[in-house]
Amino acid sequence: MRRHRIAGCLCLGLAMATVSGAAEVSVGSVQVRLRARFGDGAAPPDEPLEEALATFYGRRNYQPAWIDGSGLTEDGELVVDSLRTSRFHGLEPEDYDLATIRELAGSEEPERLALLDALMTGAFLRYCYDIRSGRADPRDADPEWFVEADGIDHLTALEESIGNGSLAEVLGGLMPPDPRYARLREALERYRRIAGGGGWPRLPEGSALKVNARDPAVVVLRKRLRASGDFESPDGDDLFDEELEAAVVRFQDRHGLEADGVVGRKTRAALDLPVGERSRQIVLNMERWRWMPRHKDSRYILVNMAGFEMRVIENDVPTLRMGVVVGRPYRRTPAFTEAMTHVVVNPYWHVPPSLAVRDLLPKIREDRGYLERQGIRVFSDWTENARELDGRAMDWSGVSGRRFPYKLRQDPGPHNALGRIKFMLPNRFNIYLHDTPHREHFELSVRAFSSGCIRLEEPLVLADYVLGATGWSPERIRQTVAGGKRRVVTLSRPIPVYLVYWTAWAEKDGTVHFRDDVYGRDKLLATALETGVPGGIRTGAAP
Repeated sequence: MRRHRIAGCLCLGLAMATVSGAAEVSVGSVQVRLRARFGDGAAPPDEPLEEALATFYGRRNYQPAWIDGSGLTEDGELVVDSLRTSRFHGLEPEDYDLATIRELAGSEEPERLALLDALMTGAFLRYCYDIRSGRADPRDADPEWFVEADGIDHLTALEESIGNGSLAEVLGGLMPPDPRYARLREALERYRRIAGGGGWPRLPEGSALKVNARDPAVVVLRKRLRASGDFESPDGDDLFDEELEAAVVRFQDRHGLEADGVVGRKTRAALDLPVGERSRQIVLNMERWRWMPRHKDSRYILVNMAGFEMRVIENDVPTLRMGVVVGRPYRRTPAFTEAMTHVVVNPYWHVPPSLAVRDLLPKIREDRGYLERQGIRVFSDWTENARELDGRAMDWSGVSGRRFPYKLRQDPGPHNALGRIKFMLPNRFNIYLHDTPHREHFELSVRAFSSGCIRLEEPLVLADYVLGATGWSPERIRQTVAGGKRRVVTLSRPIPVYLVYWTAWAEKDGTVHFRDDVYGRDKLLATALETGVPGGIRTGAAP
């Protein structure tokens, strides 16, 4: 089900048949009809788009915005061209009634020209909102997306740009300015060209394919990898050679798979996914870029949960990157942004009550020595003056989630769940970045094992970066860690941290990466776009 078309909410009661004639356009007659539709005597608007149109035309005394005595103005032509090329942004020109606008543009009848002008204003506002703020409201499309975008008053932007030669600049500035959005747009065109050429072949059913094997499926594999740009050699025979193995590794790396060069079950499934599905995945992530703030610091930290990766970005260039572990699918890490303000070396772990009850209580009941071995101390409550209790002597059998007043605190040490260092970005979700004693998880390609926080593959490398600006040398950091005492270091300059969810992105060299939808957020967003959850049109600033 598509979102309602603009013509559906601008019913002027006019016939849509093609009209021809040689009479010059009467702007005054068009103005009369716009006043009748949107003026004081008209029916009150019943939705935001109608309200925006009534406001727009009322402020300009119902003068048409896109036509003059000769037909479409230069600004009008710019709008039509923007609607025509909206597909390059993953949008659909038919959502903006482009065919109807083109038909009406050839008319000289005032009634039809009034409809044309209103349709174009509505199309402009909807297009501006869709490409600038997103087709779907993130609060409806992804309940766990809390990154706040910059606001913009689309109606005011239209009023201030129309007729003064600045509309082209306004239209050009609507898309996200980050080069990663532009790279996704280029990737979308590339994948659409592949689809237009017939897509890529599916591998025939069979066993795993690996180097030195001979199999008729190898011939198909070569064609498949060549279609997606992972393999450049011409057609060969059915031998799986080392050159083909390197191409498989490249494909696996782009898709977040174990890069072993073997075409097993998971790699085969990724190869067989139709190109149209990959294009759809790109479109979904372009939509998420529209939800991002336009103005970011020149230096920030970006955590892509779907890609299990953290990057430090300086002036749009990644200067540091490492793997991360994110929340389990049933303890998903939310998408949000906050500033990193301080670092804690040799931290305590104050076990959240929910985790204490769900994860630790069963272990404590089974093993009296568990708390001591793990360096976990028990306090009577969460107040500052809480008494420390002897966990071994307590009767844990009667303790439950309803009756759990205790605070469990794990001291610094080799078993500490936060490792030797944590990076604090105060937020309502109690999410932060930290070290971990569970290094084995970084050997895996899919790393969703935490209770929500972000575990870092190389925490000391990040510490060198963020504390270096505060005057700490790498040697001092490591000496402090080795000392074992808790130490809080305030950053001289807070660093913005963005936790986002991208299942498709393109690197600077154009290489496109895809990841599985581990949290099911692509599915939610696709449903929102397909069933017509609109971003909306408001007369004030967009959220």
